[in-house]
Amino acid sequence: MGTLSFRRQAAYTILLFSLLLLLVPRAGHDSDMSFWVAWGKDIFYQGLGNVYKTPSNSYNPLYHYILWFFGWALGDVDKFIYYRHWLKAFTLVFDFAGAFWAASLVRERDRRFGLVLLLLLNIGYLYDTLVWIQVDAVYTFFAFGAVVLAVRQRAVASMLLFVLSLAAKPQAMIFLPPLLLLWAPLWWHRPRQLAVALVAGAALMTLILAPFIWGGEENYLPRIMEINLGAANFFPYLSMNAFNIWHILAPTPDPLTALDSQLFAGITYRAWGLLMFFVASALALLPLLLLTVRNLRQQRTAPAMAAVYSQDDFAQVLLSIGLIPLLFAFFNTQMHERYWHAAVLFLAAYGFLRSDYILYIIVSVAYFLNLESVLRYLELRKYSVLVFEPRFVASLFALAIVVGLVKLYRLTAWRKEWHLISRPAPPKIVPDLSLGYQPG
Repeated sequence: MGTLSFRRQAAYTILLFSLLLLLVPRAGHDSDMSFWVAWGKDIFYQGLGNVYKTPSNSYNPLYHYILWFFGWALGDVDKFIYYRHWLKAFTLVFDFAGAFWAASLVRERDRRFGLVLLLLLNIGYLYDTLVWIQVDAVYTFFAFGAVVLAVRQRAVASMLLFVLSLAAKPQAMIFLPPLLLLWAPLWWHRPRQLAVALVAGAALMTLILAPFIWGGEENYLPRIMEINLGAANFFPYLSMNAFNIWHILAPTPDPLTALDSQLFAGITYRAWGLLMFFVASALALLPLLLLTVRNLRQQRTAPAMAAVYSQDDFAQVLLSIGLIPLLFAFFNTQMHERYWHAAVLFLAAYGFLRSDYILYIIVSVAYFLNLESVLRYLELRKYSVLVFEPRFVASLFALAIVVGLVKLYRLTAWRKEWHLISRPAPPKIVPDLSLGYQPG
């Protein structure tokens, strides 16, 4: 693969993109597709700014721009309805972009295109877009980009991508704590970047929200805020088809119908889920916290070198943050089967850097089994076999979490990190201009 010229790689990429669309011409979850059509019709007849007039609208603004563009390009509602399955082409662009960005992290250029194919030929990675025709790849791409740019010390660009991720899906909020850990050293050593990042992020969010604030019959900002603030309690059940810990601990009554407001030991199941998620997330983010403290303590005369991440550090960051979507969907109640999606891209990127693919494989298989068990697109004769059984799939995700935490803590250089954190900070060099000295 490394011998392929750029033109050939581009040609093969376009060919693969086209084949993937043509090979799955008719698909989609009926309920989700009905929402795309309803919102697309609302935009066509009432304008983009009034799309939140419909009570069923529960999505953040970014995808409505895609629905608007699709309707504008077709120019007819009947065409929008007939060609609705081709909406996946827009989301597939983000799947491809995420794969190329993840592969670009590898230093060996001759490996990159092969690694791209390792993602783009993975049904566990593409099922959500091609078969379900959902849009989780959009927020995943922006969240992944925000992390990569933060590691590369581009704090403002990282903030802008996080804003785009949040504008696509409220689930992007789970990436804010680790991003704050990555941003902290940059803002500490270069405080002006904090102000620039906040202003730029606010400006971009205002631009995204502008049609819904000033372009409609009324200001729909309160409605959008209500959607985001109420996202955590929209479906008050133990599970919304995510095969997670609740399918292991509470097989009866059915987690899909059992309310998460029920009490156990005086605490609701929902609160127990949040507690387990917070504790597990603290374990997953502790190594990242140590990296942050190390970088905060570094006193250098060159501010651009305030935060330094080696290749191993980068892999550690990707693994630490890649575990967060797994923990989020595994422990919390009300989780949908698609909420595992972001973990696949992060764990793939980690695998590329370390040539360690076991986590990527386990999560991809479990994610595919979870999605297919619910949608049943392949129309297999039996779905009561072991591999589609919720507790079996949940066990695969549990295995991935355990293996991921073990790998993360083995990767962390504890003695080195503790030594760098605990030792006194070296004095900052102040140039003596009277002697004509300039730091090199």
